[in-house]
Amino acid sequence: MTIAFDVFSDRWAHLGESPIWSESGNCIWWVDTDGCRLLRTDAATGQTEVWDAPEAVGCITLRADGMLVAGLATGIFLFDPVSGQFELVCSPESRNDVRFNDGALDPAGRFWAGTIHREITEPAGAIFCIEPDFGHRRIFDHFWTPNGIAFDQKRNRMYFSDSHPTVQTIWVCDYDVSTGTPSNRRVFATTHALEGRPDGAFIDEDGVYWIAGVGGAQLLRFAPSGEALEPISVPVSHPTKIVMNRKNPRSVFVTTRRMAGDDETHPSGHLLRGTLP
Repeated sequence: MTIAFDVFSDRWAHLGESPIWSESGNCIWWVDTDGCRLLRTDAATGQTEVWDAPEAVGCITLRADGMLVAGLATGIFLFDPVSGQFELVCSPESRNDVRFNDGALDPAGRFWAGTIHREITEPAGAIFCIEPDFGHRRIFDHFWTPNGIAFDQKRNRMYFSDSHPTVQTIWVCDYDVSTGTPSNRRVFATTHALEGRPDGAFIDEDGVYWIAGVGGAQLLRFAPSGEALEPISVPVSHPTKIVMNRKNPRSVFVTTRRMAGDDETHPSGHLLRGTLP
């Protein structure tokens, strides 16, 4: 499959991550982790608004009331787009040398978010389940770089990965959405033989698991069986995460990382858009 990508956002990020589609707002929320910013890009025009965050922001999700839940360096925050204010609502991680990284919402509204050691010198990362009332549970431990969190509601599955070069593994679990309980963890796929390490992911309407191949200039795709499908090339070396409009999934939006040496005309760092055939 070949997709032509264009630069969609009129602003760029140092490390773009965590794109979220807003149906009511007809926009894509995303973050600049290294730049400590939240961004909102209009899905019709590409015009992008920016809010400063108090610290590095790794992942976000959107609530029905228009507020955002954000995983920052020191905990989980609520963000009000109207006031621009951040409010700390829970601190699941007691260590101060880790920060939140990837995250995703399950079908029942729980926010699953992973943490990463700031210097990536030890596998100190974990994956937490954050309930709608901000109660939290530590579910998985011993990750270098947890990523790829996604849910397949039709097949009752939860996916997640570790992007570290020595791991590059994607796991799948059976998932009980009524209780928020994953079980029967097993290897779904590895990317050692592919271009790019597994980063942020998305499940499409056919249950295909799309994951950004960071460092490999492509989007990797896997059938529900774990079979590797034809990858899709992107015009940047470091795509980071993918999102689609589930009600009209003809466009794929990809966040990216700006690399040293990329000039102002380079597409890296921007939100990219590609139209599916």
